[in-house]
Amino acid sequence: MPGRLPVAVTVLLLLSLSPVLEEADAAGKVAGTLSLRDALTAPGRPVMIEARLVRAGVLGQTGLGGEQLEFTVEGKKAGTAMTGGDGRALFEYTPRRRGHYAVKVRLPQSQRVESPEASATVACWERRRPILLVEFAALTADRKAPLVPLPPLPLELGRQDRPSPVADAADELNRLTRFYYNVIYLVGGDDGELGEVRAWLQDHRFPVGFSLTLPPGRTQLAPTIEDLRAEGWDNLKAGVGRTREFAEVLVAQRMEVVIVPEPDRGELPSKARVAKSWKEVRTKLHR
Repeated sequence: MPGRLPVAVTVLLLLSLSPVLEEADAAGKVAGTLSLRDALTAPGRPVMIEARLVRAGVLGQTGLGGEQLEFTVEGKKAGTAMTGGDGRALFEYTPRRRGHYAVKVRLPQSQRVESPEASATVACWERRRPILLVEFAALTADRKAPLVPLPPLPLELGRQDRPSPVADAADELNRLTRFYYNVIYLVGGDDGELGEVRAWLQDHRFPVGFSLTLPPGRTQLAPTIEDLRAEGWDNLKAGVGRTREFAEVLVAQRMEVVIVPEPDRGELPSKARVAKSWKEVRTKLHR
């Protein structure tokens, strides 16, 4: 029929207009989302804190460049950084003492974008203290989680049906980290989920640690361990997880590993240990 556009042209036209429609819906401002990655360093060593400002669109996330971000550490303003074309902004910080520093990033007085602030942790650790890797799936009571490496969050955190923690997991992990280990939480998904993960861990009184996102896939964990060691974190001692693949990677890396709870199916590597509950994890690690 004359005057009608082909379907493909119509779709492309709508996609090209989607950013305009998003801005109009935000009453003159783009609705952005800030995310902040945890950072790991040693006392007196500078570390780059990475933030990202994006907006969601039909074709996925788009970086919002040219925006000034403000960083605070332990409630005090630490500095600012500008987002690049991909929405990323880097800020250098040097903690002087070991511990965990609360970091926040916000978007002050932008004429173009509005976004809630984001928070993260700068972990400042002594290199000689042993590190414990913890698979996030081993902390949640969702028994329907698939047997795959580093699965994404089993439920959408922030909803009323957010997962419950496994019994005794928080108490036992606090005991392990109080006098011996530093903890790295391994989370499936992307950096946008880390804020929800941190809130969940805090709400259920898990110890503060360094949270790290890994895309699904067994081959992704081994290179991450190698990168940590190359950066001087060669005291990666052990891990607690839930999946067979997690156990296989840690055994191959010559690390102690405990799987909890005892898996219903599949075989574990011979050197992997199994705990029926988190009450048994400490004794299994220290055998």
